[in-house]
Amino acid sequence: MERPVLILSDDSDLVGSVTNYVNSVYDVPVERGPDAATTLALLKQRHAAAVLLDLKLPWISDVIQQLYGEPGEEKANGARLVTLRGPYYPREVATTLDLHSFAHLDLPWESERAGSKLAFLNGGAKTNGYDRAPPPPTEVKTGQVTISTYSPSLFPLIEQVCRVAMHNVTILFVGETGTGKSTLARIVHQLSPNRDQPFQNVACGALPRDLIESELFGHVRGAFTGADRSKIGRFEAAGRGTLLLDEIDVLGPKEQAKLLRVIETGEYEMVGSTETRVSKARLIVASNVDLETLAQEMQFRSDLYYRLNVLEFVLPPLRERQLDIVPMGMQFVDECCQEHGIVVERVHLDFLSALKWYRWPGNIRELKNQIQRAVLFCERGELTLNDLSPVVVNSPVHSEPANGAPPHAWTLADRVASSERKILEEVLKANDYKRTATARALGISRVGLYKKMRRYGMLETS
Repeated sequence: MERPVLILSDDSDLVGSVTNYVNSVYDVPVERGPDAATTLALLKQRHAAAVLLDLKLPWISDVIQQLYGEPGEEKANGARLVTLRGPYYPREVATTLDLHSFAHLDLPWESERAGSKLAFLNGGAKTNGYDRAPPPPTEVKTGQVTISTYSPSLFPLIEQVCRVAMHNVTILFVGETGTGKSTLARIVHQLSPNRDQPFQNVACGALPRDLIESELFGHVRGAFTGADRSKIGRFEAAGRGTLLLDEIDVLGPKEQAKLLRVIETGEYEMVGSTETRVSKARLIVASNVDLETLAQEMQFRSDLYYRLNVLEFVLPPLRERQLDIVPMGMQFVDECCQEHGIVVERVHLDFLSALKWYRWPGNIRELKNQIQRAVLFCERGELTLNDLSPVVVNSPVHSEPANGAPPHAWTLADRVASSERKILEEVLKANDYKRTATARALGISRVGLYKKMRRYGMLETS
C-alpha cells in the first residue's frame, strides 16, 4: 500500500483542494488528521510519506510539540513536514518548524511550484537537501554559560574542548570576531577543577600598545611616568583560575617574548621589577586571524605559535553554520522579549529567510544585535522584514537557500526561481522600484509582476 499523506487542518475547503491535487498528480492516498492525537495515532499505525500542516491552525503549537517534542524526540516517524499557507510561524515553535519543514506551500498554489516542492512523493529530491530531520543539538550548560549547536561540524570540536577542559593546558581559539571564542573560554573555565577561582578576560586589542605589558604583568611604583603606585597584572589577578587573552595577534615582540616565557616556565616580572613571580593561572588565548600566516610573515613569533597550536580549535563563521542561525535568533528573541517586556507572537517566513541568507560578518554578536533591533521595532507582535535593518535585508545573498538547501541540492524549479528573483530585483532597481514601469520593461502585466513579487517575498522590501 502506498504511504499516505496526512493533512492536518480544520479547513474543509483546503483539505478537499489538497486531497484532489495529491490524488490526481501523485496517486497517493490522503488522510485527514483533525487533531494532533489522531495524527500521532495514524503515524504509529504506519509510515506516512508526509504531514501537510496548515499554519492557520489555532492549536498549531500543541501539534508541533506533540509531533516533535524536545530535540531528539521526533514522533513523526520519518514523515516529511510540509507547511501550508502562512506566512507566519508561531514564535514558540518557529525553530522546530524551520528545522523540520521540508517545504512550504503558499496558497493559492501554482501547480509547477507545488510540484517541485512535493517531488519527493514520487521519489524526487528533497526540498531542503537533507535525507532526514536535523540531529538533536549538542549542548553544554555550565553555570550561567550555555552553548548549543545543530551543526554536525561543531560536534567533535565541542566534545574535544570539553575533554581537555579538565586539564591545565593552554588552549588557542581561532575564529572571526563574534564566533563564540569567549563563550567557549568561559565553558572551559567552568568545566575545569578551578572553576571557583577567578576568570579574567583581557581584550588585548582594546588596550593602548604601551600599556599592554603593564596590564598583563603589572608594574611597581615608579616603573614609568604616571605609575604613582604599584598595580598587579591580570596573571596575578587570575590566581589559580583562568586568564583569557583575546586578540593575541596585536601583542608586540616584547609582550610575545614574555608570554612565551610564562607558558614555558610560568615565570614573569612586573614592569620595573627584578623579582620573579610565578603564574598559576590556566591560559586561554584567542585570535581573529590565522597566527600561522602571521608567523610565516614574521609578524608573530613562530616559537610562540608552535607552543600555542598544540591545542588549537578553529571556530567556523556563522554563515557556515546555517542550521544554527534560526535557533540562535529565536533564543535571542526570547531573551530580548523577557528583558524589555515585549510580546512577539509570530515570525514571518521572509524574516527567517533573510537571517539565513545574510553573510553575518559580525557572526553571533551581530545576529544578537540585529534581533534586538527587530524586537524593539516590531509591531502587533509580528517580526517581519521591515523590522530588520537595511544592511541585512538589502545585502547580496551569499548562498541563496531553497528552504535551507545548499545550491547543489536545488531542483530545476529552485534554480529557475533564484534566477527569476534576481532579474526582478535588477529590473525593479533600474526602474526606481516603480511597478508599472518594471512590468512594462519585463513584458508582463502589473498583476503578473505583483504575483511574482509576492511569491519571492519582495513586497515588503521593494
